[in-house]
Amino acid sequence: HCANATKNCLLSELHYLKTAQREVDALLRLHAREQDEARRISAMRSVPGVGEVVATAFAAEIYRPERFSSSEEVTAYLGLAPVVRQSGGGKEKSFIRPVGQRRLRSLLVEAAWGWKQRDEWAREFYNRILSRHGVPQKAITALARKLAALLWKLSLPPATA
Repeated sequence: HCANATKNCLLSELHYLKTAQREVDALLRLHAREQDEARRISAMRSVPGVGEVVATAFAAEIYRPERFSSSEEVTAYLGLAPVVRQSGGGKEKSFIRPVGQRRLRSLLVEAAWGWKQRDEWAREFYNRILSRHGVPQKAITALARKLAALLWKLSLPPATA
């Protein structure tokens, strides 16, 4: 009788410990996700012109950045990739296809303007595209595409980047 009572007491304690372990594991996973999200947002905010709103919106839209295998996939997903027209032997990139989140795309374009103002490389890139095409909207969209690719790279987990 005493051995049976001891066994039941130990089994009850084991059940309690397993339940407590599952709860602690869940809290640790949640904390790790929050820490990873904070790291991603902080890394994205290090880019001149990118603030909390742009970084948070980008992190929310590209919630698992490792699901994309290239920056081209990300920019196409966001609607910043140019549509390629082919006719005969020539290739021409013309317009962007407005897919993805319109708000995030406009935030990236606005952040690209800020990036251009604060960073020499971004300014040179913008001016190079502007001199080639002569249209400021095309140049800033190209810079926004570069910005989206950079933010994607910065948001990848450290082992993936």
